[in-house]
Amino acid sequence: MATMRPMRRNGRSRILPLAAAFLAAHATSFSCSAFHLQSTPATKIRLAETAAVAVDNTARRKCGYQTASGRWEQLRELAELQVGEKLLGRKVDGCDLLDGKTGPKIFFECGVGRIDPQGRWHIVNGMLRLGRRGARKSVTAKRVQRLTDKDVDLYVTRIDTATGMLEVSTSEEVAEEAAQERKKVSASSLKEGDELVGTVVRVEDYGVFVDVGANRLGLLHIQKVADLFQKYIKKSEGLEDCGLERGAQITVAVSSNEKKRLFLDFTTSTKKEAEKEKLKEQEEEKIQKEEEEKIAETTAEDAYDIAADEAAAWAAYGAGDDADEDGVADAADWEAFAAASDAYDEDDDIEDALGIGSY
Repeated sequence: MATMRPMRRNGRSRILPLAAAFLAAHATSFSCSAFHLQSTPATKIRLAETAAVAVDNTARRKCGYQTASGRWEQLRELAELQVGEKLLGRKVDGCDLLDGKTGPKIFFECGVGRIDPQGRWHIVNGMLRLGRRGARKSVTAKRVQRLTDKDVDLYVTRIDTATGMLEVSTSEEVAEEAAQERKKVSASSLKEGDELVGTVVRVEDYGVFVDVGANRLGLLHIQKVADLFQKYIKKSEGLEDCGLERGAQITVAVSSNEKKRLFLDFTTSTKKEAEKEKLKEQEEEKIQKEEEEKIAETTAEDAYDIAADEAAAWAAYGAGDDADEDGVADAADWEAFAAASDAYDEDDDIEDALGIGSY
């Protein structure tokens, strides 16, 4: 157990555990990927007892730190932070990782610490990512310069109490997105058959990716869609025609969840509903086909009646108006025709007009 001894500084008493001296002597010996223990002239660490505690090593103690302005503040415990929470930080000198494998990073002291199993406090500096690996060094250097020697508003984006890691961002929007992502369930906890309501976020030729509220997207394969609608689906265009465009909300079920691959299918109720719709469509098509056949038969019968009537009319016309009922002209009919012809002679009229009719 670390012993504590009273010391006096500036006329005031303080209690400094031996752990503080160890931290000051080994300020740069800890890995930057976890947490940083820093003792600088600008920021001094003071461990102060605020209440009488037992000698038990697990007793919790409050810890204060001195900011660059000289003001003393209470350290926040890492486990008590929330993703999205706002902090005030100041860049720590000498801990920049501008050539990091995952991109350039710098660290901020933002008044956060953690307590180890022995009850000792350790400073936890917030890590700020400055972009991806390969970013232009001149751009990175300018950004670092803008964040140096001043208080910066930071927002918590990631907390890992197991390793003592704290990640921050200068963007409140990024922190809000991280907070929403943190609320999502672990994809590994999803089991086959679990029904979920999701949103289509991406449409590909082989299927759609669905956000089901987990930390991993699920894939609804195009074959599942073809099986549901019982027809051929023409890649992404066909998927969108089926209502699976981006932003569409659908109810799905987990079909398999292995090797960090989440595959989805339609729920049993959705399949039954689709089957009912398919039967309904088939019944409507059957009724429509029967109606079309009836119309075709009626049209054929009408056409036959019209043809018969026309044949009779032509037969009557061919018989002639002067025919008797038996359709044959007799001698009386011809005599009447001749008499009618003698009643008027056009040649006589012409001769009379020329004055030669008397000859």
